[in-house]
Amino acid sequence: MSLDRAIGIMCPDIWGTYFCELLGGIQSAAGRSGYRVIAIRSSPREVHELRLARDQIDGWIAVIDPTDLERFLDDGRPVVTLSTHARDARCPYVVPDNHGGALAAVRHLIEHGHRRLLFAGNMTHEDIRQRFQAYRDALDEHGIPFDPALVIELPNNERASGRFAVQRLFELGLSCTAMFMATDQGALGALDALTEAGLRVPEDIAVVGFDDIEAARYASPPLTTVRQRFDALGRTAAQLLIDLLAGREVPSAGHVGPTTLVVRRSCGCSPAPAAVAPSARGLAAGQSAAGQADALARELVALASFSAPVDPDAAPADAWPGVTDVLAGLEAAAQGRPGPPAAAVERAWRDVAGQMPDVGMLLRIVDRLEQASQALLGGAADAAAAERVAAYIRQARHDVVQGRVALESARADYLNGLLDINLVVREMLLQHAAGGGSKLSWLSAVQMSWGCLAVWEAPGDAGPVLRIVESASPGKPLAAPAADTRVAAAEFPRGDWLPAAVQYDGDHVIRLLPLRSDGEDRGILAVCAPVSSPLGLDHRDMDVWVAMLTASFERASLIESLVEQERQTRAAYERERALADAVRRLGCPVIPLDAGVLLVPLVGAIDLERARHVLEVVLAEISRQEAEVLLMDITGVPFADLQVAESLMKTTRAALLLGAEVIVVGMRPQVAQEFTHLGIDLEGMTLYPTLGRALSALRSRRGPVAAPRVPRA
Repeated sequence: MSLDRAIGIMCPDIWGTYFCELLGGIQSAAGRSGYRVIAIRSSPREVHELRLARDQIDGWIAVIDPTDLERFLDDGRPVVTLSTHARDARCPYVVPDNHGGALAAVRHLIEHGHRRLLFAGNMTHEDIRQRFQAYRDALDEHGIPFDPALVIELPNNERASGRFAVQRLFELGLSCTAMFMATDQGALGALDALTEAGLRVPEDIAVVGFDDIEAARYASPPLTTVRQRFDALGRTAAQLLIDLLAGREVPSAGHVGPTTLVVRRSCGCSPAPAAVAPSARGLAAGQSAAGQADALARELVALASFSAPVDPDAAPADAWPGVTDVLAGLEAAAQGRPGPPAAAVERAWRDVAGQMPDVGMLLRIVDRLEQASQALLGGAADAAAAERVAAYIRQARHDVVQGRVALESARADYLNGLLDINLVVREMLLQHAAGGGSKLSWLSAVQMSWGCLAVWEAPGDAGPVLRIVESASPGKPLAAPAADTRVAAAEFPRGDWLPAAVQYDGDHVIRLLPLRSDGEDRGILAVCAPVSSPLGLDHRDMDVWVAMLTASFERASLIESLVEQERQTRAAYERERALADAVRRLGCPVIPLDAGVLLVPLVGAIDLERARHVLEVVLAEISRQEAEVLLMDITGVPFADLQVAESLMKTTRAALLLGAEVIVVGMRPQVAQEFTHLGIDLEGMTLYPTLGRALSALRSRRGPVAAPRVPRA
């Protein structure tokens, strides 16, 4: 059935291990209830302003940033916050037990005898602030004075921040015997830096983290940390939102996910594999075989749940479908009869190995199964039965290890291939940035089933508008949307555009990535990718690809701008040239008044270049029109200097040589005196103060003279 409803997620980062595990829990709960998932890499404020997917989404989950949520609540859409909460917001929230987990971690370090404990974390996150408060509370419990110098605020939660903490520790000359890092990434970075500095962990300094990410188990030394289940947090948040959408009552109090202190060697412990106590329920006297099998199945599922709470009312097979085959195989081995196919049992162990990242916990499941087998044999002296059961347990350990090896091999293969994928994607993006063409052909290389690229257009009556640039669906026919389709941002992406992996309870989700540069919103990239995509291993690759895609838009925008500038420059040049021609014509207009009579009205200052131009034009017109009289009107010349005088003299002499009489109009007495003082001989010129007097004199000599007529340009 098509999923017409959607849950929206707002988060600053929609890739990476942390978010992908949260997303896995959200998507599993959403899919079961008929909702698709749209994750947007943005803050609530930006989502609200851009109106992204507003008409597509029924309710929101806000991760990390709780600000501006009131706007969504006022719109009538329910909101659940995850890993944070706003005290004044009208919405439920889901957080891990940050305080309890951190309190247990710091208490454990104090029990080791540490009194100088450093705390380091990024205080902009509420999770970290809660862990810091637990750090202070643990010190108070044990009467240890709080030293502000032993608190280092980190710029982020990346691995490099742990290196920064150790660097600050050395720079400030601080002495401490233990470090409580607020995240595992920071703790791993601290382990790297301490080892490089020649310090031993835990002999010289103990280190404890928080989160229990997979890398913590394989660190050197293995990292003691606080375990939380990100997928369980996501699942809880999604279920709360689904309940709100269904009109069911949801408790207003916060929902706290459990955390567990996991002891490894970085704190100073040398934990031996813990023995698993037999289940009192499973071995209860008089309990039926079916009851014992059910009790054992629930124990195994509890171990396989990786510290997440298990629904006591649910059947064990709901959480681990293969547990039935595993127990049936054990019973068949003990009784010497055929059991489930070996492939089914192997698949069951592979399934649990896939959901359980801790190899130690996986082996504890097999250990518990081995203990149960002893009770199943009942102390019988049947050596053949004992050997069959022992062989079954050996095969179980083999299948568990094989399952983990297969997963790690697949991951290693992907990481090795990621280098090639990066080269392919970057080459494609650079080629497209240089010459246009497809900008989404790289999607198939990174396991994405659909993509759509859109740019912002001028807002319409309904708000922000997007124009589709390109859509792609690697390996599958694509019906919509076509290029240049306009769609309101509130409707983007429309449900009928999406592939079946999203529409029909698939494991894919939609991610919306705003394309921004220099503070400018350029467009949106929408992609459909599986929740469990290996891309979750390193979000920085996707960030690089999005940045390159944005750069291609910037380049296209720059080229378009340069083309427009060139067009404008060319148009301006043509206007300037036309104006120059007009000015050139107007700089020395020659007006025919009558047969043989020309008028040259000069206006404005006369420089050397213009004087040369006047001489050329006048001589050309006298020759062309065989003029007998030349009227030079200098009334509009603002001042008479040597340059003006020389220009008049050269023009007069040249005109006289061509047989034309020269009459100078506008020669005021003071101007004539200035020429005399300059030593200019006015011989050959007839002077009149005004054009009217000059024309009257000509009429008396030649008869009627036409009034001046300005020629058309």
